[in-house]
Amino acid sequence: MSEEEKLLQEAKKLPWEERLFHKNWKVRNEAHIDLAALCDSISDPKDPCIREFGPFFEKTVAESNAPMQEKTLDALIAYLRAVDADAGRYAKEVCDAIVAKCLTGRPKTVEKAQASFMLRIELEAVDAFLDAMEKAIKNKVARAVVAAIDVMLLASSEFGAKILSPRRILKIIKIKMSVHLLKDIF
Repeated sequence: MSEEEKLLQEAKKLPWEERLFHKNWKVRNEAHIDLAALCDSISDPKDPCIREFGPFFEKTVAESNAPMQEKTLDALIAYLRAVDADAGRYAKEVCDAIVAKCLTGRPKTVEKAQASFMLRIELEAVDAFLDAMEKAIKNKVARAVVAAIDVMLLASSEFGAKILSPRRILKIIKIKMSVHLLKDIF
C-alpha cells in the first residue's frame, strides 16, 4: 500500500470537518465525494446527520483548486437536494462564496454553481440568491457577469414572477448597465 493510500485510509477515520479542510487536496477530494454520496443516501430532510454540514460549505466552496471546486459543488448540490428550506441559514454566505470563486471558473464549475443557485431558490432562499447576483453583476470579469445574467434568466423562466421579482432583476441588470455606461463616458 502506498503512502497516499495509507493517508486516504487514515483520513477516513477523521471527523468530517477535519477531512473537508485537510491540507492534502486528495483527502478533501475524497471527503467531498463521500459527503455527496452520504447526502444522496439521506431521504429525510430532518435527519440530524445532514444538519452539521451546512456551515462547512461557506469555506469549502471558496476552494482555489479548480477540480476541487467541482467536487465541492457536487457535494453542495447533493446537500441541497437532501435538506429542506431550513438550510437557508447559510444561504447568503454560501451564495456569496460561489459568486466570488465559482462563476469565473471552468464551464462545468459555472454550470454546477448555477445549478446550486437554482436549488437555493427552490429552498426559498430567493433574497440570498438575488443579493449574490447583485454582487456578481458588478464583477470585473465578464464571464462572471454573463453567468450571473444567465442564471437570473433561467431562474426567471423556471420560477416566474411570483417567486423572483422582475423589478429586482431589472434593477440588478440596470446597475450593471449604468456602471458600464459611466466607464465609457469617463
